[in-house]
Amino acid sequence: MTHPVDVWTVSLEILRPSILSPDEQARAARFIFDRDREKWARARTILRTILATYVQVGPAELVFTYGEHGKPALRDFPGIGFNISHAGDYAMVAVTVDAQVGIDLEFMRPNLNLADLLRRIGETNLPESREDLYQVWTGREARTKALGAPLMRVPHGDFRLVTLQAPEGYAASLVLVGFDPGISYRGAI
Repeated sequence: MTHPVDVWTVSLEILRPSILSPDEQARAARFIFDRDREKWARARTILRTILATYVQVGPAELVFTYGEHGKPALRDFPGIGFNISHAGDYAMVAVTVDAQVGIDLEFMRPNLNLADLLRRIGETNLPESREDLYQVWTGREARTKALGAPLMRVPHGDFRLVTLQAPEGYAASLVLVGFDPGISYRGAI
């Protein structure tokens, strides 16, 4: 049975007015490098803007709660499932209803020994190509993010994994727990 999921891909290069809560501002301030701080703040503003369209409240009115390992949820809208990932110049946001969702986006760096990293976190039967290794990595991250679990723990469950359309030079995966994802790609905000 397929379950609808909206997937948004948004550039982090576009300047936007920041819509951050005081706790998000404090978190952004902890970044050492200005570029990292700006990208995180833009991604968080994008997340707020997208989620506001689903729940019909202003982006600044959204209140997040966090799971044991940092997975965000909307306090006043528990049926909205969402997840965000950002890397390089892009963010991807997945939004669904009444399902656990995880999404991961990675910039494919040419000089990273991803196979060794994957082996260290328990992945086996690894493919040869760099692109396929990145799909394994994004799949692993999407599974752990769907559960709100730590990356170092091998996640178990009824995961339905799909490879997503990603910008050139990036890899992306999405997981729903217990449902086959019916992906609808949405435009930029």
